[in-house]
Amino acid sequence: MKFIEPYNPDWPVKFEQISQLLQTELEGVPIDIQHVGSTSIPGMLAKPILDIDIIIANKSSLDDIIDKLERIGYHYRGEQGINGRFAFRQTSAYTPVSEEDHKWMEHHLYVCYSDSLALKNHLLFRNKLREESRLFNAYYALKKSLALQTGITRETYNTGKTDFIISVLATAGLTEQELSKIKSVN
Repeated sequence: MKFIEPYNPDWPVKFEQISQLLQTELEGVPIDIQHVGSTSIPGMLAKPILDIDIIIANKSSLDDIIDKLERIGYHYRGEQGINGRFAFRQTSAYTPVSEEDHKWMEHHLYVCYSDSLALKNHLLFRNKLREESRLFNAYYALKKSLALQTGITRETYNTGKTDFIISVLATAGLTEQELSKIKSVN
């Protein structure tokens, strides 16, 4: 299947390895680190790219976090149109830079304000699919169907999931205004 592959039980292990290094590098800054996205849902088909959210309650610590993440090889990309979610990209397979010169799994790293809609979206969607087999099965089937379409691109694959994601978030109690904001950036 194009873009996605079967669930790999090594994904949570790879997340923990990266998380531990990030916690060490960000020591002294109150954070929580969460594994989100399809690789965080046991059994789910996924692009083999981890999605990692560093959660901060104190918004004034953002500049310090940006500096520390840039020092270990991340490229800061800003909010990219999503309020309260700040994107970072690996500059190489060796990012984050470590003493062991470790090659890491590809990942998308975000720093999210604890009150941001982007974080709420990530956590609610992940939790709903972990908790409700009916939703899990429907999302699995949708992803598989999209990935098997002839001529599918990554963009059309992502767009094809939007209505399902919005429907799940609607059952999680998000308001119409919040759902509209999420849909506009998805």
